[in-house]
Amino acid sequence: MSTQAAKLLSMILAGACGVFVLLAIAMQFGFGRGYTWLQPDVDSTGIASVAIDRTAFKLPPETQFADTTARPLFNDDRKPTPEAPDSPDTPPPPQVPLNIALTGIILTPQVNLAMVHDKLKNRDLALKEGMPMEGDQGGWTLTKINPRSAIFRETSGEEVEVELSTAVASPNPVAHAPGGPAPQRPPGQVAPPPAQPVAGPAQNEQSQALQRRIEERRAQMREEAERLRREKAESKQQ
Repeated sequence: MSTQAAKLLSMILAGACGVFVLLAIAMQFGFGRGYTWLQPDVDSTGIASVAIDRTAFKLPPETQFADTTARPLFNDDRKPTPEAPDSPDTPPPPQVPLNIALTGIILTPQVNLAMVHDKLKNRDLALKEGMPMEGDQGGWTLTKINPRSAIFRETSGEEVEVELSTAVASPNPVAHAPGGPAPQRPPGQVAPPPAQPVAGPAQNEQSQALQRRIEERRAQMREEAERLRREKAESKQQ
């Protein structure tokens, strides 16, 4: 440090010391002792009383806020927001009649299934209780499966019970003219037995598909029973 810098620092420290000495002398002679805190109002019990306004607040009349309503603060143009016109009530979508055939029912302790043929889409579905139809008939939900029928409910509350359809065709009687008498047979001739119905290709495919679904479900049930048996055996070993 140079000599001039040392002299300047010494002068600054000396001046600061002089200021502190003057303050100490002034405080010694009572400087600043005349200032005190204002004492609070004290009642007869010795507790400071504070006046509390217990009047309930009342909102001013709405007319005083007319300018606020006419010139909204949070709108850039300070103009009232135009009210949106009431949108007309949109009519509900038209109800689609239930157009299905119940082709099979599987009732097990674990799950109940209804095999349904959608006649609109010409496809087969496997539905559990609580599952809706697909596509245009999605408004119908399977609510209950009975041994020979299934109950579907529409969103409007309408219920339809669909009976289990069978693939047995009516026997073919001896043909005769409508409204005319049946053809006469010679005495002693026995009427031939009714012809057995012949299953068409579509019926065969439907029966085979139903049989496959039944076999698949049985396999799943066997796998589930085997898995539960293994888990029970492992839990006993532990």
